[in-house]
Amino acid sequence: MEKIDKHKEKINQMVKDEITRMFEKILDYAEVAVPNNEQYKKLRSKILRVGNNCIRDIHKGIERNFNVKYKASNETIIEVMHKRK
Repeated sequence: MEKIDKHKEKINQMVKDEITRMFEKILDYAEVAVPNNEQYKKLRSKILRVGNNCIRDIHKGIERNFNVKYKASNETIIEVMHKRK
């Protein structure tokens, strides 16, 4: 796999993680707002479908339209341990 592909994988995973966190929060609120279990299940299904479609569409757009190069933040910490004899 080419380095650019790994960078696209990284951004795709970041997008998926953020959208998934958003789903979880929305579903938490929905569960409280819609106490009827049958209605909640229907709403949950629709929310998950829309979110997953969104993730797929973003991934397709990134694949078609962007060359991605990952740049690690300054906060990335790399620890090197010296091997003692």
